[in-house]
Amino acid sequence: MDVLLTPRLRLRWFRPEDAEFILGLINEPAWIAGIRDSGVRDLDAARAWAQSRLIAPYWQVGHGFWLVERRADAEPLGLCGIFKRDSLPLPDLGYGLTTRHAGQGYAREAARACLVYARRVLGRDELLAITSPTNGPSMALLEDLGFVREGERVGDDGPTVDWRWRADPARPQDDTALATDWVRRFWACQGPDAEGVRALAALPALCTAEAELQGLDGTMLSVRGWVEVGGLVPGSWVGEEPAVTLASDGNEAEVTWGPWRHRLVRDGERRWRLSHLSSRS
Repeated sequence: MDVLLTPRLRLRWFRPEDAEFILGLINEPAWIAGIRDSGVRDLDAARAWAQSRLIAPYWQVGHGFWLVERRADAEPLGLCGIFKRDSLPLPDLGYGLTTRHAGQGYAREAARACLVYARRVLGRDELLAITSPTNGPSMALLEDLGFVREGERVGDDGPTVDWRWRADPARPQDDTALATDWVRRFWACQGPDAEGVRALAALPALCTAEAELQGLDGTMLSVRGWVEVGGLVPGSWVGEEPAVTLASDGNEAEVTWGPWRHRLVRDGERRWRLSHLSSRS
């Protein structure tokens, strides 16, 4: 599934058939020295690593590391994306390109697009990043992207530099404004962007794992089922103003917009997520 396009690049979900490229990428000396040695040495191990590390998070959290390929010839260049680590409180931006494709601005182009995606699609105004203190090119890129160095510590893979990016300006933080922002982002994912890409890949990030969404025929679907049938393209009602009703405890909200009723709940970060979508009729 395509995630986003830039003038030169396509970022898409990794697939099992990308295992040979992954095996080569994560065994390059520059990758091992600057990122980590994953201990993956054959195709079967690469397939298993890709499934658990790359593919599974797409459905679990709605984002992750995506394959970066050149649009002109579909040449795979590396990976870039927004990854949620158990060891960090927020998702972080990560990237890594093959040595032969370094130095051509691909990492910068992909990373900048990921920051726009994080804000516009995922509703993230803040991301983290981690680097090795010896990875000068990566640290220079983070500074160019607007990340601020926060300190150095000893992490799971040795000495680690922590970085943080904050969007400017940040979106309003009152509950009604955030619920309105959520519903607009949800339906924006259903329609094509300027490049013709529909951001359906992000829906697991906007919904609870158990969310139910009503299709046009009245059938209730899981998030995965909704994505797999192609979602729904919004109508002219997107020009109207959503109506938000907050629960007294502030942990639930109902948003009506056009023909749809959205039930939202708070997640562990107190961000809104969809638990139920149904027709108002």
